[in-house]
Amino acid sequence: MNLRKNNQFFYLMRASWRVCILGFFLVFWTGCDNGFEELNIDPNNPTKVPSAYLLSSAQQNLIKEIFGMANTSGKDVMGMRYIQMWSSTLYTEEDRYVDIESDFSTIYKGGLTDLYELIRLNTDPNTAVDAALSGPNQNQIAVARIMRAWTFHTLTDIWGDIPYFQAVQGLDFPTPVYDPQADIYADLIAELDAATAEMSLEAGKIQGDIIYDGDMASWKRFAQSLKLRIGMRMSKVDPALAEKTVTEALASGVFTSNEQGASFQYLTAQPNYSPWYYSYYVGTPTLAVANTLIDQLLALEDPRISKYAKIPDNGGQYTGIPYGVSAAVAGSFGNKNVSFPSLEVLSADAQRSLMSYSEVLFIEAEAAARGWITADAATLYNDAIAASMRYWGVDEEDIAPYLAKSEVTFNEANYAKSIGEQKWLAFYMQGVQAWAEWRRLDYPQLLPAPDAANGRGIPRRRGYPLEEINLNRENYAQAIARQGADLLETRIWWDLE
Repeated sequence: MNLRKNNQFFYLMRASWRVCILGFFLVFWTGCDNGFEELNIDPNNPTKVPSAYLLSSAQQNLIKEIFGMANTSGKDVMGMRYIQMWSSTLYTEEDRYVDIESDFSTIYKGGLTDLYELIRLNTDPNTAVDAALSGPNQNQIAVARIMRAWTFHTLTDIWGDIPYFQAVQGLDFPTPVYDPQADIYADLIAELDAATAEMSLEAGKIQGDIIYDGDMASWKRFAQSLKLRIGMRMSKVDPALAEKTVTEALASGVFTSNEQGASFQYLTAQPNYSPWYYSYYVGTPTLAVANTLIDQLLALEDPRISKYAKIPDNGGQYTGIPYGVSAAVAGSFGNKNVSFPSLEVLSADAQRSLMSYSEVLFIEAEAAARGWITADAATLYNDAIAASMRYWGVDEEDIAPYLAKSEVTFNEANYAKSIGEQKWLAFYMQGVQAWAEWRRLDYPQLLPAPDAANGRGIPRRRGYPLEEINLNRENYAQAIARQGADLLETRIWWDLE
């Protein structure tokens, strides 16, 4: 895998030391008054938090919530299970589409709150000067807006209508309304354009950025690549707006190499190592690679199979756990007889992709096939597959023979099938995006879980959190009246038949 190292540890430690030093001086200064006021100061909660620390905290927490392990917080795990990349060897409820409690409050209260506060500190004249110690105000604001757009786009593609315009406004809107996904999409595009316009490449880097080490040119490319993704996601529901958005993004500049992709790099030392490493090597692993994915990789002799999965402990060939069966059936196979995720996936310093160069090329290939841009769709499609393989560290000599296979060759007459099937393979470890593109393109053609709850089909969305139903009932009711029943089968705005 192509791993871009950065200064994550440096920034986190520097931010932490600033907080500690600031707490010390707050105690020291108050101690110079009457001698007892320092008892009212909590050195672990200083009144001023460096904005660099807020950015690092937001990025860490959002990555944890999107790519984490828990059923309620691991949004990407859910996507990989719905899209039949992984399946459980023990707890198969989610593989069988049983309603499981979901949650988005930790994202609103955690990472998003940090981003809103970061924007406020850099906007308010009373705090902007201090905030600028972490880098140019406009660049900190731009990065926060881009991260916020990435987060909200992930959330709305999971649930559909969500709190957006009134979200994270504190006591002003304690029970925020749910906004239509169409309105959210329109504002996300506007936000990304505004962030791109306000940032200054000449003003310098910002501190606390774990993803791009404060490099604004990289953030500009990420903003427009994300706009590209959002644009193509609307291809069915609003083709004209989709084309406009896609062509604008391409004209503004998107990723042109694997190295430019947006990713989060874990470190080898606790507490900054990957949660997957901890879960599999310290805890008890229960998520194996599903037979749906393994069988397709084997059928195509796809060289990525060794990067995605490992041979079962008992030897033999790659063997996927049967997808969507009862816990009793899944458990009968035994962990030593099925393929679990690879060492690359489970390493302590694994990388998680927010958006890849390969995805950009797949979108460009589809734009060319649709006649939106003047380019050769087949070439872009092949480049997208090759970029995915290089990202995962596949040997160069194995790429061309794979592309030459008749089952892989681009079919212009049915570009959705070609792109959908290969995009699914390339989206390994990006479960939410794989699930979203399956819903949009209807490829690959997946069969529902054989032991699906109540005969359900593959979910089209996630059910709203119980906390929202209980505490924000009026706005919840308005959302389902507009969007449809709060069921896994209900299609969201862009997911047309």
